[in-house]
Amino acid sequence: MILEYKINHTDWPYLMPMVQASLNHTAVSSLGNKAPVELFTGLPCPTPLREFYLPDAGELKEVPEIDKIDEFLADLRASIQEMHRAVKDKRLKQRLLNKKRERGENVINFTEGDNVLRSRVDEKSGNKLLVTWVGPYRVLRADAHSFLIQHLIMGAELGVHATRLKFYADASLDVTEELCEHISSQGIVLAIEKLKEHRWNDQIRDYEVLVQWKGLEAIEDSYEPLTSLARDVPVLVAKYVATAD
Repeated sequence: MILEYKINHTDWPYLMPMVQASLNHTAVSSLGNKAPVELFTGLPCPTPLREFYLPDAGELKEVPEIDKIDEFLADLRASIQEMHRAVKDKRLKQRLLNKKRERGENVINFTEGDNVLRSRVDEKSGNKLLVTWVGPYRVLRADAHSFLIQHLIMGAELGVHATRLKFYADASLDVTEELCEHISSQGIVLAIEKLKEHRWNDQIRDYEVLVQWKGLEAIEDSYEPLTSLARDVPVLVAKYVATAD
């Protein structure tokens, strides 16, 4: 302080009130993290810094109230933890990619905004599996071992392993009406409004029932095999059979 105020070292007693005031307004652990002036007067301890200069904003900011400091501190800690988590995930992902390159494996890497296809496993007769590529989906987040993707139509999000994805197009893909119509028919679960009528199909040697779907137009009604409907919605089929001619 002598150097800061440029006074003679013999005049140090004049600085004692400032030092004493600073000590009286400083919280100490022996007093339960309270300042002496706060315990002596019972009043909130004022801060010597009423405001401070914030370079980013280019203006003076007031010091927040004591009851808001904990909230600011919690937000700061959460922000730092989130930053460290993102860096840690990125570092782990890069390390795994480097190991795959060393082993000569095919490196699969997508970035946020890329459009990808997801493999869907469908079970067929004879216990054989059929893998179908559906999509495209949009990559929302890249984790260490998987990717978070979002369906372009339904908006549903799911985490998928990198080996179950393949590149479709980059983030500049134009989502046209034709593309949306194509995607809308893939793997979407529909609910039955009612069963309207039936007919015999010689090709599949089974009855077909005209199904009215919830949320769709009448022109989108479709004939479905009775055997499949009886397996999926047995109660609804039983009611229809009981009332059908």
